[in-house]
Amino acid sequence: MHNPRILAKRWQSYRLAIADQQQHIALSEHMLNTIQPEDLPILYWSLAQPTGLVLGFSQKLSVLNPAMLEAQGLPIYHRRAGGTAVLVGPHLLSLDVVLPAGHPLVLSDIVESYRWFGEAWVAALKQLGIQTRTIAPNEAHAQRALLKQPETRAYETLMNRACYGSISSYEVVADQRKVVGLDMIRRRTGSLLQAGVLLHWDTELLARLLGHTAEEQTLLREGLRTRAVGLDELAGRPIEVEAVIKAFEAVIASFEDLPLTSSSAAPYTGQTL
Repeated sequence: MHNPRILAKRWQSYRLAIADQQQHIALSEHMLNTIQPEDLPILYWSLAQPTGLVLGFSQKLSVLNPAMLEAQGLPIYHRRAGGTAVLVGPHLLSLDVVLPAGHPLVLSDIVESYRWFGEAWVAALKQLGIQTRTIAPNEAHAQRALLKQPETRAYETLMNRACYGSISSYEVVADQRKVVGLDMIRRRTGSLLQAGVLLHWDTELLARLLGHTAEEQTLLREGLRTRAVGLDELAGRPIEVEAVIKAFEAVIASFEDLPLTSSSAAPYTGQTL
């Protein structure tokens, strides 16, 4: 891992990295495990290549349709954070934010620790002409309650096989459709906040992989379209990755007490843009 160029600021920002998702997962773990209290927080941007499927920490391979999985030949990964299946590839921009222990953004309230992150994304997307908002905790609780109601349990359980089929507190939505998904890992060394930004949203492959019957696949294909949306659809045009990065970093730089430093070095040995 290359050393970043550090200026007299309070953030390190690594340039966009494109690599196999397992490299991104391993690097995130490494950064979280080795960050020291006096270190600057890290922003690490990434895209996965090749396309693959990341399962949540508690998800089993049995959630997948074995015939479709074999036919597609996609690599399967597991992440340390909770949540459910995420399709990674050129359609999903990922951001890892590693905060050292004791940083003012590492709050004792886990849920509220997401607030600044979600609100920063709303502000960044507004710069791109895309109107979004964060999900209030009570909204997230209301959707989770549907999992316990007899008339909605089966459908919600099916939608919840995919990360973008449900909403959590302070995730970013446009008209109830998720645009930016969030998760977190906490260790004694610090906190890792992760965001997945949908540049484009296509439910076909996920529906085939997560649906075990033709009926389930149809429900997933149609239902997931109502649960998430890509930036390209919202903007009416393709959104460049670098434009998203620039907008988010501009928002972070506007934080009076948390200015941004930009690094020209990438913390891995793979491909970069």
